[in-house]
This record gives sequence, structure tokens and C-alpha cells, in this order.
Amino acid sequence: MEPGELRRVALRVAGETAALLRDYMCDEGLSRVLRGETTLADKIAEDYAIDVLRGEGIRAFIVSEELGVTGSGDIVALIDPLDGSKNYLACIPWAAVSIAFTKPRANSVSDVLAGAVAPVSRLPPFSFEKGGGCYHGGIRVTDRRGGIAEIVNVYVEHEEAVYKLAKLVRSWGRGVKIRSLGSASLELSYVALGTFTAFIDIRSKLRNIDIAAAAGGIVECNGFIASEDGGKIPFHADGVHRIGNIVAARDKDTGLAIIKALRD
Repeated sequence: MEPGELRRVALRVAGETAALLRDYMCDEGLSRVLRGETTLADKIAEDYAIDVLRGEGIRAFIVSEELGVTGSGDIVALIDPLDGSKNYLACIPWAAVSIAFTKPRANSVSDVLAGAVAPVSRLPPFSFEKGGGCYHGGIRVTDRRGGIAEIVNVYVEHEEAVYKLAKLVRSWGRGVKIRSLGSASLELSYVALGTFTAFIDIRSKLRNIDIAAAAGGIVECNGFIASEDGGKIPFHADGVHRIGNIVAARDKDTGLAIIKALRD
């Protein structure tokens, strides 16, 4: 399938799953833990997303948060059925469903062919197709001038990382607004659109399924995304993998300046 058709499939899968989650929003029963950190909400969303995908008639090797890997085919579907689950279970609608398509031997986010990130809220979905542009809702993005404020989304946990962030904030001055909203795929999508200035995650927790759709969109939208040291993100599509610390920005100069500040 061509990237354009894969984008349309991704929109259907992510959009319909997000609509299902919206219908169940604020149902306290969904917080029931099934195993580990998997809740009933995660399981319901994943099962539904996979059913919708299979209903499209695509033979795909599926990589998903709860199921792991299943199926076979010449295309890989990386699915995060509920990104921002803590928000969702707290009745906060900043959460999303994301799906990305890539080839089995992918070793870079640049290899992602198409993807979509659908908010559980009624905000428009973000999507892209390799070589065919980025879309916000049904509108192709042609203007990435940025938002009304310099908003940077930052995720840190350890003391050393907090010190790095403090130095970075001092270098920016007061014009930058720091946010941690709780859904990496959504925040990266808004970096791709140019609404958010940057995204920094130095917790070493993100996985390929968390960022595949939005990161592929950042590449297609001519944004910037790299490891904390400025190198290539260690991205593969043969299973669920951690990708380490990342920096994303709406343009290369901003991204490189952040990396330099973190390193210094």
C-alpha cells in the first residue's frame, strides 16, 4: 500500500479507537489493573484498535503496547492504544491513540511511512504520509509559524536531569513556558505542527511505539528530532523497544541549541 492509503487507514484506526475511549471517559471501572501497569482501559483500546486494523484487510506484523508482537506481513503497524493513560483514568482528556506504519527492517524514524495521532478529546487528529505532507484534521499543513508562546514540553525525573533543565531554562530567559502535559505523542504532534517549540524527554523511558507516528510526522514536517546527544534515535520495528532520551523541535537550529545547552 502507498503511504497515502496507509495514512487514511491510520486515521480510521486511531480515530475510531479514540472515539471509543471518549465514550468510556470517566468510567472508574476502567482503572482496574489487569497486570503490571496494564489497566482495563489499555486492554479495551488495544483490542478495538487491532480489530479495526484487521477489518481494513491489511496483513501486518503488529507491534503493540500490551500484546507485544503478533501477525505477519510486509508492513509493520506500531500501535500505542492509549498514550496518556494516567490523564485518561483521572478524567483528563489530554490522551491519544497513535498508530504508525513502517517496513520490517526500519532502523530510523525517517523510515516510518505514515501515521496518525488521534486525541481522545474532540481536537483534530494529526497525521502524515511520507513524501505527501502532514495534516491537522483534513487540512494539509503548509504554515508552521509557531504558536502564540514559546512552549517547551519537558520530562525529567532524576536530580541530575533537573539540574540540566535548570541550566537550560536560565539560558532561555522568561519568554519560554515549560509544560509537562502527559501524552508524548500529542505533544510531539504539536511540535510537528509548529505549535509547540520543543519536546525534551530525559527519563530514558520512551519506547518506539510511544513516538513512531508523531516522530515520523516531525521528519515529514521538516522539524528536528534526535537523541539527547544529537545522534540518531535507536529506532527499530521488530518489537517494543526503549529509545532513550530525545529532543524534538520545530526547527533544526532550536533543536541543536537545546542539545548544546544540555551537554554544556
